[in-house]
Amino acid sequence: MIPLVNKDDKIIGNKNRSDLDYNHDIFRTASLWITNSNGDVLLAQRKLNKKVDPGKWAEAVGGTVESDDSYLATIIREAQEELGLTYLEIIEGPKQFITTPCRYFVQWYKACINKPITDFIIQQEEVEQVAWVPMSELLGEFKANPDKYIEALPEIVKLLAK
Repeated sequence: MIPLVNKDDKIIGNKNRSDLDYNHDIFRTASLWITNSNGDVLLAQRKLNKKVDPGKWAEAVGGTVESDDSYLATIIREAQEELGLTYLEIIEGPKQFITTPCRYFVQWYKACINKPITDFIIQQEEVEQVAWVPMSELLGEFKANPDKYIEALPEIVKLLAK
């Protein structure tokens, strides 16, 4: 079950994932903004068969809060499932309300990881591929190829790239 929340992020009910109304329901997610010591950002390309934003590039780790899980429990689970990351040193970041293409709160977490791409264990059902992207290159890419990325990514970068 997916907890539904109001605009104050207070739980008001639950729905099965398949019953979510992405135009009206508000739910919770947790995401991990991963950088390395060079200042590059780890991005993931969403699977081509995803219901929301198929094939678009976004943060490397993210997932929906389920049942009684907390934001923190969700990001720990998702980091392990999507990239094989365990025992991470993560820092809680800001919470953001996203309104397109669906409505959700995302609790951000940050981590600095110095690993080559080949060391990540990618969850094939969720992720097409991952890539380290220099921040300076990413900012230019938004302007040149906006359809390549989830719509909220420029706003996310402004919030987290400090």
